[in-house]
Amino acid sequence: MIAKKPEPNQTPLGARLRAMEDVFTKSEAVIARWLILNEATLALETGASIAAKTGVSEITVSRFLRRAGFKGLAGLKEELKLTRIHHLASTPDYFLRLIDGGISAFLKRDAEAILAIAEEIKKPSWQEAIKTLAVADEVYVTGFQTVRGLAEDFARRLGIIRGSVRFLSPHDDGLVEWIPSERRKGERRCLVLIDMVPYAREALPIVRTARKGQIDVVIVTDILNSWAAAETPFVFHVATKMDTFLESTGPMTTMMNVIIHAVASENPEKAHRRIGDWPPLIAALCLY
Repeated sequence: MIAKKPEPNQTPLGARLRAMEDVFTKSEAVIARWLILNEATLALETGASIAAKTGVSEITVSRFLRRAGFKGLAGLKEELKLTRIHHLASTPDYFLRLIDGGISAFLKRDAEAILAIAEEIKKPSWQEAIKTLAVADEVYVTGFQTVRGLAEDFARRLGIIRGSVRFLSPHDDGLVEWIPSERRKGERRCLVLIDMVPYAREALPIVRTARKGQIDVVIVTDILNSWAAAETPFVFHVATKMDTFLESTGPMTTMMNVIIHAVASENPEKAHRRIGDWPPLIAALCLY
């Protein structure tokens, strides 16, 4: 196996886990990604809390730590140098976040997740993904289960600023939209997949079917997703776990709005023209 090159500013824990990612199971990959993203506050975690936040069992966490070469969670904390971890955890900002309870704490975490989107749009792949969406002859959007509504809303709103956007419902149409057509041969097509924990089992097969059909794929997903990056370079993450009863879709909704704005900015004259041509159509239907 070829050793992976360390990423810039990568911590020893990050380097260690990323070097092993090819042998991890899906559950282990989720745990590894969570540990990397939350390294600074691991001193405050227990096996049970890590299990709850990653959606796996506590025994799976324990087995993972042993497989990664740690003597349990205590061994991991020791290797991370507890004095440094406690110092980070005791900073004023973190202390306030710990004692700030209820709705205000949720709003603060949601706001932090939204601001973190700025890091995603700094990725080298961001501008290329937006360009791909802007120039595609046809764009498909899909999402399942609890995020289907978010995907449908995104498809409608994207359709306002550029043409040929449709919501893809594989369960209803069986991907009939992707039947090869000589008339449309050579057209550029792009799929936008919105997915979050618990991941839809249809997501990966649909992405692979799209790539096989020469359809570009953009994936917007949560930060624990460990499979998307292997399928397309256009993967953008948002935080969804806010210690609330259900995952928060707020940051993901904001990300979709940012994408729409970025696509419109690729050809603002066309976007403004479409927006201007829309009201007469609505008026003809007496919708307002």
